[in-house]
Amino acid sequence: MRMNEEQKRLAEEIAFFMRRLYQQGLTTTSGGNISVRAGNAVLITPGGTDKARMCAEEIGMLDFDGNVLTKGFKATCEAGMHLAVLRSRPDVSAIVHAHPVTVSAFAAARCRISNRLLCESYAVLGEIGRIGFENFGTEALAAKAAKAAASCNCLLFSNHGAMTLGRSLLQAFDRIEVLENAAKATLICEHLLRGKAAPIPEKRLSEITVVK
Repeated sequence: MRMNEEQKRLAEEIAFFMRRLYQQGLTTTSGGNISVRAGNAVLITPGGTDKARMCAEEIGMLDFDGNVLTKGFKATCEAGMHLAVLRSRPDVSAIVHAHPVTVSAFAAARCRISNRLLCESYAVLGEIGRIGFENFGTEALAAKAAKAAASCNCLLFSNHGAMTLGRSLLQAFDRIEVLENAAKATLICEHLLRGKAAPIPEKRLSEITVVK
């Protein structure tokens, strides 16, 4: 099945943001994946390719049952997770899954990333969810991710990485960046202040406009 002009444009965007993920140090050569809703299909990154040099021609299409619509395309092993989350959240258009180092360390340490130390973190991230360990590419991980994503747009995967959702790819990417910054801020504040970091007062949170 050939992509139409809008799908080709989205494929260009996906490739661009995947390269940007790598350039920003938010994932590794082999790690991370992106998907975007495109009508009755999903555009998604392939498995086993160099994230630093990804191009639009490498992006493929699946239907929502996971059937491959692009000839010769091999989707990322996390395709099932992306599809499960997109099916459960019709308001979501894009998903970014990556392995930022600080975020992944918090996920492995079972420690909480604060979204209340910086105004941007609270506004952009909302509540940060977490799911217990499941191996990557499994149905169990897909099911847990879809269930947890019902109530949040940012998820930590224990001993794995993170996933962010957005109404656009830019929003999903922004959230993975802000999540890594929030993790770094939490780590630095907890170290400097020996666990006595001062979050935004609870009664002042209502003053911050939360991005939906």
